[in-house]
Amino acid sequence: MVATLNTILDKSIHITCAACNHTVVHEVANLLLVVDGDTTTHQVRSRATCPKCLAVGDNTYRVE
Repeated sequence: MVATLNTILDKSIHITCAACNHTVVHEVANLLLVVDGDTTTHQVRSRATCPKCLAVGDNTYRVE
């Protein structure tokens, strides 16, 4: 499901690194403090950097 962030304000994005399997959870409301509301979940995923192994964009995500 690719959605713009402004349509899922009450949700969280769970991003799991494919390299080390580390998972980070971001509240969409907090993401909107640093990105535009028209940003898609796919764009967030592709720009995400794993804080554990520093891999960029090599991940999967789910919205809950």
